[in-house]
Amino acid sequence: MSPVQLALIGILACMSPQPLLSQQDLASSSFAAMANLQVKSLGSIDYVEIDRPNASGEAKQLIIFVHGTPGSYSAFRSYLNDPVMQERFHMISVTRPGWRSDEDAKVPSLDAQAAALRPLLDMDRSGRGALLMGHSYGGPVIARTAMNYSGLVAGLIFVATTGDPKLSGPRWYNRFALLLPRFVLGASLKGANAEIMPLRPQLEAMRPLWKNLTMPVLIVQGDRDRLVHPDNAQFMRAELVNADVRYLPREGLGHFVLWEEAELIRDNLIELFSADSAGAIHTSAQ
Repeated sequence: MSPVQLALIGILACMSPQPLLSQQDLASSSFAAMANLQVKSLGSIDYVEIDRPNASGEAKQLIIFVHGTPGSYSAFRSYLNDPVMQERFHMISVTRPGWRSDEDAKVPSLDAQAAALRPLLDMDRSGRGALLMGHSYGGPVIARTAMNYSGLVAGLIFVATTGDPKLSGPRWYNRFALLLPRFVLGASLKGANAEIMPLRPQLEAMRPLWKNLTMPVLIVQGDRDRLVHPDNAQFMRAELVNADVRYLPREGLGHFVLWEEAELIRDNLIELFSADSAGAIHTSAQ
């Protein structure tokens, strides 16, 4: 890896640090094989799924994990491998449109990303609706999905995510990266930049829609996050006026909070959404 790539890895916004491998590396990794998981395809996404039978035999609520940019389904492997999560949830972790291969054309439209997730929402067999958990750029993706298909979404978990248009647009280094050829920047970082550049106007368009979200929400944010401004969490708290919001600020932590606080996040999402799961949330398929 060149010095330019190494420098830009540390500053390009909205990255998921765990999956900074090329898609070829991910394909050849032993993650899915070790977990005895089959990588499935649905439209423009790949995904892995865990739905272990439980003692009661009842259908478990679906939770869908959505990675940042760049990334893949492997970003959430610690949650997929967690026995407590396996007992409680039917879990699906996706590789978003544009990230199945380095050669894939990137899909910077949040509406298109949401539409790609739409068929997965029907896989909830519990009658409670699906939970969506997003990290980094995955946050705007799950927010847009909930705005577009609110009747199928029971709750949202935002971990170190963007939301505020003023804090989430391209920065000087994103514009600088436009000038660099792919062989210098690398396919993953070039692809991430393609998603970041048109993000701000999409977040502006979403701003009046946050108030329409009425499902429970968990927000987790480290105060030393240098990739996503910590004040994004405050923006979402202010905009989610009709939602039951639980906020977990994490002092001294940064963008890696998804992994560093995995057990805390797990315990809080179980507590929050178990308390809300007595009744079904479906109204009509959208």
